[in-house]
Amino acid sequence: MQRSLPGLGLMIIFLWQCASKATPPGGPKDETPPQVVLEKSTPNKQVNFEERTITITLDEWVELDDAQNQVLVSPPLQTRPDIRIKKRSVVFTFDEDEELRENATYSINFGESIRDITERNVLKNFTFVFSTGQVLDSLSVRGQIVDAYLGEPVDNATVMLYETLDDSIPMTEKPFYATKSDEDGTWQIQNMKEGTFRVVAIVDDNLNYLVDPAERIAFLDSFLIITGDSLPSINLLMSTPPEPLFQERRDTSQWNQAHFTYNRPPREIEVTYANPDQSLYLDRQDNSINIWYYADSRSEWPLYFRNDTLPADTFILKLNAPVADQKKISKQNRLSNSGHPSEPFYVCFDRPVSSLDTSKILLLEGKNAKTEIPPLIAVDDSLNMCLSLTNQWKPDSSYQLVFLPGALLDFYQLENDTIEESFPIGNVERFGNIILHLEGLSEDQSYLVEVGIKDKPEVQFTVDSTTTFDRTLSRLRPATYEVRVSEDRNQNGRWDPGSLLEGRQPEPTRKETMEPLRANWDLEVNFKWTEK
Repeated sequence: MQRSLPGLGLMIIFLWQCASKATPPGGPKDETPPQVVLEKSTPNKQVNFEERTITITLDEWVELDDAQNQVLVSPPLQTRPDIRIKKRSVVFTFDEDEELRENATYSINFGESIRDITERNVLKNFTFVFSTGQVLDSLSVRGQIVDAYLGEPVDNATVMLYETLDDSIPMTEKPFYATKSDEDGTWQIQNMKEGTFRVVAIVDDNLNYLVDPAERIAFLDSFLIITGDSLPSINLLMSTPPEPLFQERRDTSQWNQAHFTYNRPPREIEVTYANPDQSLYLDRQDNSINIWYYADSRSEWPLYFRNDTLPADTFILKLNAPVADQKKISKQNRLSNSGHPSEPFYVCFDRPVSSLDTSKILLLEGKNAKTEIPPLIAVDDSLNMCLSLTNQWKPDSSYQLVFLPGALLDFYQLENDTIEESFPIGNVERFGNIILHLEGLSEDQSYLVEVGIKDKPEVQFTVDSTTTFDRTLSRLRPATYEVRVSEDRNQNGRWDPGSLLEGRQPEPTRKETMEPLRANWDLEVNFKWTEK
């Protein structure tokens, strides 16, 4: 029995050590974050610093959470440091190839990477500061980052300051100072020296401290001057630059058709072809360019795609002889009028329509005993892809539209088979109206006005050369609408993000959420434009 006591004692000590890392039973919940034990840690705020390892000792057992992303070193290092736990300490070791800058003040912000192992209480933003020279810099700058379009703060954006002021530096070199924004978009850089800096902020998805083409970006369009008697506060507007345009797919599987799909709407692409007498229709829809073509004599012809950013592209359209079982024209989709009695009804097809025979188009009114009425039908757009019905509809009624064989003749001179479409019409009292008043506008500026639900515009129009503007928006479904007004500085009919290369800030935009629109109700909305 006596010989077994040492083994039993060792087991008790081992179990006590393990138990000491766990949450003790009973008592109040521990909500206190770990605290730094200064006398057991590498001294903070040293000058003439030459050490390669920094030890931060805590008063309880801790763990690291996402240290590679949370720990931020400013100025940024060229190589990745080693960060690990050793007993109750966080040990930060510079890579053996890392050469620290001379006479520079470094700060190592641990973000939210250090937390205790019991209740996961976080030691937030502990910062270790040192200088490789004889002076510890003490100046600072602060600010906030807001999404230019949504008006919301941007969390976890990387704010970067550069000593070199060239325009291209943010794309090629790491910054001299860097920090990250908090949940409310605020940020601060401390322990700075006097100087002049370029300021850029990005959502650095690949953590390379460089501005990459697709990253969200904000920038100060003047240089930041830091002096001993100032504490600048900077507000930055962040936006997502347009993706570089590229063609994702070409589809020529359908007879005498070519469909080109892009990664985004190809607004800037110009399509031309050599002979203007050739029969060709071109339609742009969302992210695609769709082409229908036909000729009697030539078997092929070139098609030219040009824009400012892509290399010129030539595509050869090959003419195929008509096939016996060529698919007839068919209904593609219906652009509903939402069922309001005074709104037109639209029907669209999968190819252009050359002509109509209205004697073979029937419009029937009623659910059971249907009454035939003359259809007021016409081509709606220049590409003959859609037809519009402009009859005066009866409230709380239903209609059936019938295209008998031969009613439509398509681009290829093929007739349709029977096509039917049914649609209901509601009551005027189921809809509401918004009476919109705009004021505070500038006569010298053009504005884009959008009204919709959750950033999805249902009504869009432009306003210019006036300080006030009124419009009634009718036939709207009951919902909670938003109104957005943007300065359309380049008058292209859409909101544009900023561009670092062009030195252009995002177009100013403001958004307000209206009171809920009720059925059979007029909602009056006053929107005052103010420059922030």
